[in-house]
Amino acid sequence: MGLLAATLIVGAVTAASAAHVRSYILNGYSFGGFPGVNTDELAAKLKDQEGARVTQADISVDEAILTKELQARHIEGRLFTSIAEKHGRIWIIFDLQNPGGQMARFWKAGHHLKAENFEGASRVSTSDLAAATGLKEGDLLSREKIDAARQAILALYAKSMPGKVVSVRGRMQSNGQGELTLTWMITEK
Repeated sequence: MGLLAATLIVGAVTAASAAHVRSYILNGYSFGGFPGVNTDELAAKLKDQEGARVTQADISVDEAILTKELQARHIEGRLFTSIAEKHGRIWIIFDLQNPGGQMARFWKAGHHLKAENFEGASRVSTSDLAAATGLKEGDLLSREKIDAARQAILALYAKSMPGKVVSVRGRMQSNGQGELTLTWMITEK
């Protein structure tokens, strides 16, 4: 079984002080990139359900439960967790990147960025999105660089559209000469 790496991306969750733990009311869960998985079944196994009062610690517990469920089902990939918050109510968003673990061989080969495109972005300009990713034509791509670029896109949307749920996925196309076209598919909800 491959490794399932989990990264918690919670830019909107900050404690007002060390003594006060901020809590939110859970609106629900959103799942992206879970091939052939009944996500309603996964949501039912999580600690908190709609209407519950949750803290960042509760979100971490839900993420750990989901990670164990994916491992038990032999589903590989990188799990990202983020939240969308508005007026104290949140959606917890789980996004599974690179399901199946086929990407390990791909990254060893080394690929350079030929072009970067954005699909579905209407509320943030493509020039702002490109600036946020920090990727330039000719850059040697790595999983870490692409993960950082994705996180930067999410952070830009969190500033531009607070409280809105945004999904960001990447699609890479190789030209067979070691160059990739990276297309960011953005869903603004």
